[in-house]
Amino acid sequence: MRLHEIMSTPVVTLRAESLVSEAAALLVEAGFGAAPVVDGNGALVGIADEADLVRGRVVPDGWQVEGPPEALVAEVMCREVVTGGPDEDVADIVATMLDRHIRSVPVIVGGRPVGIVSRRDVLRAVAHRGLLDDRVDLVSHDRGAP
Repeated sequence: MRLHEIMSTPVVTLRAESLVSEAAALLVEAGFGAAPVVDGNGALVGIADEADLVRGRVVPDGWQVEGPPEALVAEVMCREVVTGGPDEDVADIVATMLDRHIRSVPVIVGGRPVGIVSRRDVLRAVAHRGLLDDRVDLVSHDRGAP
C-alpha cells in the first residue's frame, strides 16, 4: 500500500506568520490534529500540531498571567519534519511514525505538501482492510472453500 492511497487531501496548510489562535481555529474547523506549515511560495517549512498550539496557553483558574503578544505559528512549529512521497510504502512510514512518536506525516512533491497521513488515516486503512479480509473469509466459508 502506498501513501497516496490513504493520505488526506486536499491538505490543509498553515502559514508561518499566522497567529497561533488562527491556526488552532483552522485545525479545529478542518478536523485535523496537525498541519504542514508553508512559506509564501507554498514550500514546506515545518509542521504544527495540537500540542504545539496549546503548549503554554492554558493556565489554571485564578491565575493572572501577563504575557507577551500572541505567538506566531513560526515560533511554536516543529522545523524538523518527517515527510514522505506519494509512492512510499505505508509500512515504512508507519514504522517511522511509531518509532519517533509522530502522529502526522506530510506527503510532499517538489517541496510542497500534497497530502498528509495521520495515525487516523493508517487506522482507517487497517480497519478497512480487516473488514475486507473478514468478508473474503465469509465468502470462502459460504462457498465451502477451506
